Amino acid sequence: MQRFYSLFLLLAVSLSVNAQQKKDLTPADYAKWQYFTGSTLSENGEWVAYTVAVQEDNDTLYLFNQLTNKRYALEFGSAPAFSGDNQWVAYYIGVPFKEAEKLRDQKMPVPLKMGLLNLATGKKEVIKDISNFRFSRNGKFLAVTLNPPKENKDKGTVVLLRNLADSSTRTIGNVTASEFNRKSDHFAYVLESANQAGNTVELFNLQTNVIKVLASDTCKFSKLTWSKEGNGLAFYKTIKNEDYEEENAQVYVYAPLDKKPVLSVFDPAKQPAFPKGMRINPTSALRLTDDVTAAYFSIKNWTAKPPKKGTAKDSTSVKKDTTNIAKTDTTKKLPPAAAPKKEDKLAAVDIWHWKDAEIQPRQKLTYAMDKDFSLQSVWNISANSFFQLTSDSIPRASLANWQKFAVITTDKKYKPAFKEDFGDFYLIDTRSGQKKLIGEKIIQSYGYSPMLSPDSKYVLYYKDKQWFTYNTTTGENVSITKNIPTIFENFRDDHPAAKPPFGWGGWTKGDKEVYLYDEYDIYAVKPDGKGFRKLTDGTKEEIRHRIARIDTEDPYWDDSKALYIDLYGDKSKYFGVGKVEKGKFSRLVYEPNAVDQFNKAKEADVFTFIRADYNRSPELYITKNFQGEQKVAGTNPQQKDYNWGKSELVSFTNKKGKKLQGALFYPSDYQPGKQYPMVVYIYEELANTVHGYVMPSERRAYNTTNFTSGGYFIFRPDIVYDINDPGMSAVDCVVPAVEEVLKTGMIDKNKVGLMGHSWGAYQTSFIITQTDLFKAACAGAPLTNLISMSLAIYWNSGIPDQKIFETSQGRFDGPWYDRMQEHMRNSPIYAAQHIKAPLLVAFGDKDGAVDWHQGIEMYGTMRRMEKPHVMLVYADENHGLAKKENQIDYQKRQREWFDHYLLGKTAPKWITEGVSYLDKMKEQEKENKQ
Repeated sequence: MQRFYSLFLLLAVSLSVNAQQKKDLTPADYAKWQYFTGSTLSENGEWVAYTVAVQEDNDTLYLFNQLTNKRYALEFGSAPAFSGDNQWVAYYIGVPFKEAEKLRDQKMPVPLKMGLLNLATGKKEVIKDISNFRFSRNGKFLAVTLNPPKENKDKGTVVLLRNLADSSTRTIGNVTASEFNRKSDHFAYVLESANQAGNTVELFNLQTNVIKVLASDTCKFSKLTWSKEGNGLAFYKTIKNEDYEEENAQVYVYAPLDKKPVLSVFDPAKQPAFPKGMRINPTSALRLTDDVTAAYFSIKNWTAKPPKKGTAKDSTSVKKDTTNIAKTDTTKKLPPAAAPKKEDKLAAVDIWHWKDAEIQPRQKLTYAMDKDFSLQSVWNISANSFFQLTSDSIPRASLANWQKFAVITTDKKYKPAFKEDFGDFYLIDTRSGQKKLIGEKIIQSYGYSPMLSPDSKYVLYYKDKQWFTYNTTTGENVSITKNIPTIFENFRDDHPAAKPPFGWGGWTKGDKEVYLYDEYDIYAVKPDGKGFRKLTDGTKEEIRHRIARIDTEDPYWDDSKALYIDLYGDKSKYFGVGKVEKGKFSRLVYEPNAVDQFNKAKEADVFTFIRADYNRSPELYITKNFQGEQKVAGTNPQQKDYNWGKSELVSFTNKKGKKLQGALFYPSDYQPGKQYPMVVYIYEELANTVHGYVMPSERRAYNTTNFTSGGYFIFRPDIVYDINDPGMSAVDCVVPAVEEVLKTGMIDKNKVGLMGHSWGAYQTSFIITQTDLFKAACAGAPLTNLISMSLAIYWNSGIPDQKIFETSQGRFDGPWYDRMQEHMRNSPIYAAQHIKAPLLVAFGDKDGAVDWHQGIEMYGTMRRMEKPHVMLVYADENHGLAKKENQIDYQKRQREWFDHYLLGKTAPKWITEGVSYLDKMKEQEKENKQ
């Protein structure tokens, strides 16, 4: 027994010593923290490439062979691409971190090299001064575009075309554009000589090494475009007209390459159906149908050049004037010529009109796009027929794979749109020009506007809580979900507008079925509405099932193959992956970790994914069909040397009786029985971050790990909303959530702070007007006066904030003048007299999301009330701080604020006295002299 106790004591002492050996994380340690920037698999799944980036150090690209465990470490490497034959990998090579940062600060380009590695032999090659590279689809050729010479950037550059089988390289100069076709048997490129003396489009046959010149002229050629399978090539020939500002274009199509190809030319001047006074816009997209029977492009009006100053009148006017002079008495002295009138300058005025469809700030932001706005059109090549698909009255078109039909849209009669965006939708046959109405006043706001199926057999759209299809052959509109016993409307959405659907996952091959989502499950629904299959059963366990996007090449899902599913536990916060195969669902991974970045090899059942938790730095895994798994790499091995917190879910009930959750993160030095300070971070629903790994960072305020390593609990509760009461809704959720955590006894109730950014900052500013629970608060870019804010502009997009208030995050179902009391009741400044917590506010003075004058309103209010308040204003910063020095400064001041008011640390001068403008300028002058 004595021996047992001795061993127990020895073990306890050993564990204690080990625990004591761990260090506390400090800001000096943050720079070495690592993170993955993505991974990719070779097509056969044998190799995985991944990049490990370091916050303040050099990135490294790694290559790992899962069969042999061979690993390469390639410093400064990024953006790897495997060849289609799995024999090669190419990648960019940058420069050391500090050098790249210096260049970016100087707004200079970061020079790139390309690395090429033979995966079989390990032989490496480096090519300097490159712009980009790409493999042919079969992996047998590599095209490397070098940077153009600085003195002649617009006249093309050198492309190195490498035959990887024999390492022979063809050097092609003066290239302005180049593309492989999908079949990998041709390489097209445009050559542009000085002064356009002899520009050409050439087609290089990669099998025979024969070059064919498709077009040659002094004009410019552009927009090389292959058909999907690479059987046809299209391009523009640009034509100048001395009478007009812009350029016209002709469309060239060379096809079919698998038979006897012919070069067809569409010349708008020779096409009777082409509208007068218009031209082909050579900057518009050029597309070919899969079968190369039609080409799509856009047209627009000409703009005549203004007459040159001093130019004579036209001949008719001159003749008339001469005749008049001849009739006058030439013996009389003519009056002196009038002095030329000084031209009036245009006033620099914007006219804001109440009937504007879009307000002036929005028009300014979309000016370049509006100026270049073009009308989509189609040229049917064999028939040599032309149809204009869109018009000024119906300006937008979308096509499925650029096939026979297009959906065209107009929203003009619904403008200005103060709430939802509506549109009328039509189907147009691009071969005949026949147009049919699909539906009127369909909401576009959801991002679920009517869309064609991959084979253009149906148009899918959402309206009145149901999914509909429009049959492009019969013209029949059918609700395909009315007989399915579930709800497709997202009833959880708490915004003041028509609720969107839960979503959709795409079509199966041949347009046989479409995948639709309810709250937790996936349904395969027949597009004629005559049947459906429920593929998953997530409702019972409240597990959300959504299709994982692992193959972006095909526009459909092949239902003869496995369909992979992302899993998320609504209440458990577990993450995972499942699959549906032959109609049966199976769960592959489901665990209390963040499992994401799911990736699949193109030609093998080999997968990679990232596994992480708050206290588990991200790890990369590889698995073959989920029959066992292998850890490829981890990040941050140094974390084991530091104290680190943990996370857990907290359940609570808000004041309206709704059950909610929050994510609680423990201090890194947590000891049971001891009380700690806590800072609550809020936005909307945040419990789902419980398993998220958070790197410490000097450049990120509100950083969970920065706080937990400083001895704080961090709590991130969910918030749900009642319409017309956003602020009170936040109070009704956050206060009960914090009270629930306080019941644990781990938190010192006199040391609780509150913080948030943007919408979270608004709620922070409001909550402290309603409760004394928080002893300090920090709000980054808060809304403080909901009346004035609703009348402001969201400058980043140029739209009125009214729309955000009445359809989105603001959650008011009407304008301020109809909901004046509600706006005032939920505005921080109208209840600021009740604030007891010292409030730190931060803004960028170029904030394009929340007008920084909202901060001034709060500052003026609290200053007049003589309440403790500091506002930080960062020059030339938008809604989120972008400059490194400002990011570091805000993160530091935020910590100093809470450290003083919650931990009792000595306050720096900026908190107790502020910093005068004079002192600030002295500091800047001193820095400038150094």
